[in-house]
Amino acid sequence: MKSEKSAQKRFLLAGGGTGGHIYPAISIARELLSRYPDANILFVGGKRGLAGDLVPKAGFEFQTITVSGFERRLSLDTFATAGRAVAGLFQSIAIVRKFRPSVAVGTGGYVSGPVMLAAAMLGVPVVIHEQNVVPGATNRLLSRWAKTVAVSWEESKQYLARPERSVLTGNPIRPEIMSAQREESAASFGLDPRRPIVLAFGGSQGARRVNTAFIRALPSLSGKHDAQFILATGSDKFEESMALAAESGIRASISSDGIGRSDRGDIIIMPYIYNMPQALACADLAICRAGAITLAELAARGVAAVLVPHPHVPDNVQEKNARAMEARGAARVILDSELEPEVLGREIDSLLSSRPVLASMSRASRNLGRPDAAARVADCVVKAAR
Repeated sequence: MKSEKSAQKRFLLAGGGTGGHIYPAISIARELLSRYPDANILFVGGKRGLAGDLVPKAGFEFQTITVSGFERRLSLDTFATAGRAVAGLFQSIAIVRKFRPSVAVGTGGYVSGPVMLAAAMLGVPVVIHEQNVVPGATNRLLSRWAKTVAVSWEESKQYLARPERSVLTGNPIRPEIMSAQREESAASFGLDPRRPIVLAFGGSQGARRVNTAFIRALPSLSGKHDAQFILATGSDKFEESMALAAESGIRASISSDGIGRSDRGDIIIMPYIYNMPQALACADLAICRAGAITLAELAARGVAAVLVPHPHVPDNVQEKNARAMEARGAARVILDSELEPEVLGREIDSLLSSRPVLASMSRASRNLGRPDAAARVADCVVKAAR
């Protein structure tokens, strides 16, 4: 028999269509479900995008609406997009009326706009979560009607219509990020946990400029500081990265598991890191982009970083994220336009040469970490439900 308390809870979530919006929503939903095992949870997303794959795999009910993101310039497609937005709003109203949520939770992106607006129009309490330093256009608009805005950065509050309704929660991360241990994690990559480990990656698709600069910097770094190196190239960039490594004088071969390993055993080049929690658990320094989830996971583990913000994202949010980390002493920033092998190599060499500086950056990163962010956001949701 369902408990009366649990049966009354109905949570509607929307966010997307990128992983940066979807993964936090899934983490929030799991936290809510841990508190109310019999709660009804429904995700709403677009017909295209990652949500249709990620959300059902996470075990949650998923419905779609007609919606797409607006271009940053006026064109004929702008009118078609506006038409889809209107259609999405009416579909969202129908979903909200049928589902009757206790609270609607939006994690940003164009999908959450019509869903959260429909909820607000129908008198449903709305809680939104913002991952980046500068809130996206959807969340800036929705902050006018939200009961609570959960933010990941203190600086975000100044961009909101009602900053007094904001709560600093941090960005929800996967629980397995915190459970991985250094010794076992290093061993899973065939590395020595007693030696420094530098991890480089460019997101799930990889980043060619990061790959190129890192690989060309490796010959000057390999054998120094007793360091070990991991590079995730992106699946479609693996072969060219291995060819570039050979061209750069790195003697490496591809093992039976499809991973490139140097003859010295100190360099690993992989198409994709499926066990990222383990990679972060054993990393002393990360070279990566500055997406919100990446930074939240780095901070939760206390990993120092050299950040190369992606230059082609709306509102230049990655650079603003990166600068916020840099200002707190947790990272150093190299702009994509300035990323050269010599520049990156000097930065890595400098940090590995000064363990006290690296340790200070690690502490600063950990001070920013909020492993309990999902619980903090869930607190806001539960409070709104009352």
